[in-house]
Amino acid sequence: MTKIKELVEHITTSIVFEKSILESEGLSPEIWDKYFSLGTSKTRKSGDYVFSIGDNISGIYFIKRGKIKGNFLGRDGNLKTFVIVGEGCTFGEQFVLHDQPGLFEAVVVDDALLYYFDKDTMLDIMKRDFDINLFIIKSLAVKSRMLAVQLEDMCLRNILQSLCRILYSFCCYEEKNGEIAGDIVIPLSHQDLANMVGSHRVTITKNLAYLKKIGVLDYKYEKIFIKEKSKLKDIAFE
Repeated sequence: MTKIKELVEHITTSIVFEKSILESEGLSPEIWDKYFSLGTSKTRKSGDYVFSIGDNISGIYFIKRGKIKGNFLGRDGNLKTFVIVGEGCTFGEQFVLHDQPGLFEAVVVDDALLYYFDKDTMLDIMKRDFDINLFIIKSLAVKSRMLAVQLEDMCLRNILQSLCRILYSFCCYEEKNGEIAGDIVIPLSHQDLANMVGSHRVTITKNLAYLKKIGVLDYKYEKIFIKEKSKLKDIAFE
């Protein structure tokens, strides 16, 4: 029970938001199936923009297949990836609840099948379906927790600690279906990690080289191999 609690705790402080998180809260994405006829289906390829900074999509997306990531874009061109949302989840909930433009962009990570519900349709569904309301509210609650953790990292932790926190949360995510024999493999490039931490790739590479030197991990071909999860945790939360 303690291990399961730890997994859920650290998965919900990760950047990845997917249906297993909601299922751990007793929610099922299948409650959306009966409403697909009210939405508009859209297919998007990896790299396509769902919307850009400054847009207000006046609705919400349900991700039937694929993944979408949310990025902040700095004036210097640096990206900060703050969330990656997987299938069975919603994206853009705030656009149903307020009329302000988005401060971030949304980009498809894996080829996606999306269902778009405009604001009026979504509000009508929410008026008569408590389970849909609960799904959206809990989604926003977990995403708020994720953002709070990222803010804590940026304000109170150095780059090495922030990097280790992200890697540790991915370890928990990879272990959610059981123990893994051998190294934990995380399919992320140095640039991916730089975007998540909100740092430069060169800085991330230097910190990964240090972690490699002390035996915590190895890396090759845009993959991180975690060798000492306990040491990674110690650095992340020291």
